[in-house]
Amino acid sequence: MTKNRIIKSIYPLTIRITNLSIQQQLQQFLLTQLLNLDSSIVTDFLSHNPSISIYRLSHLDSIAYRCAIAFQLSSHSPLSPLTLADSILNILQPQPNPPEALNFTVTLLDPGWLEFTLCDRSLSIWLDSWSSFTYPRKRFTSKSTNHDNLWPIEYTYARCCRLLRLGDKEGLIKLKSEFFEPYQWSLSTSQGIPWFSLDLNQFEFSLISQIITTVDRLENETNRNEIKLALALCEIFLTFERYCRIFGATSLNNPQLSQGRLGLVAITQILLQRLWLSQRGQPPRHRL
Repeated sequence: MTKNRIIKSIYPLTIRITNLSIQQQLQQFLLTQLLNLDSSIVTDFLSHNPSISIYRLSHLDSIAYRCAIAFQLSSHSPLSPLTLADSILNILQPQPNPPEALNFTVTLLDPGWLEFTLCDRSLSIWLDSWSSFTYPRKRFTSKSTNHDNLWPIEYTYARCCRLLRLGDKEGLIKLKSEFFEPYQWSLSTSQGIPWFSLDLNQFEFSLISQIITTVDRLENETNRNEIKLALALCEIFLTFERYCRIFGATSLNNPQLSQGRLGLVAITQILLQRLWLSQRGQPPRHRL
């Protein structure tokens, strides 16, 4: 595969955190920035396109998104995608002094792609936002009646709850309640998670990456296969649990690493609970 030529880059582009979907935040940010372009082009584009085309790249070592907005605009303009992408890059303005924000490197690639790569420090800030930005409740008309498909989800959810209870018992974290109320962040906010302590090895990063993918796809109105998303998350979480020790020697020698990994368990727990509720209506069992 031919690698796209890099034209230029800017860093940092700062975007305020407004919800848990990074993809949706980038789309919303770009929509506001487009208003600084030629109004006739933008007006024509918005009247024919419901959203900006942006998709996650399958990088193994970074969280990156590629945007096709220049190609979308080119069908409403005599200008080339590369010229339009360059114009968009030139007008991008960071949001001023946001208290909680994500920093991106934005790269212009030939023949007109815009690529947004999340910096490592912002990944920790995004993880920390889970305690304050709860995932919204949504109703679905079709419920799954095949419990065989849902069993791995309930099993993995119960494993998450067990690990969190054990972490609370050993004093690594503090639970709000051992009953894990629906749609509620399970950890006490008085004790922050040291996200910077994570090794970001391949198993930790794979779990974080799958969590981001799950949230992004749930926000997409055209892609709502909750069971497949939940099963994929379960598979990667169980691999994470197998290779990323939390207790024993790890908690004795590096308790902050254990706390960071328990934070990932808490995010998986609340996300699996939300996916289960979208199919069954009743919370999954937190003990099996």
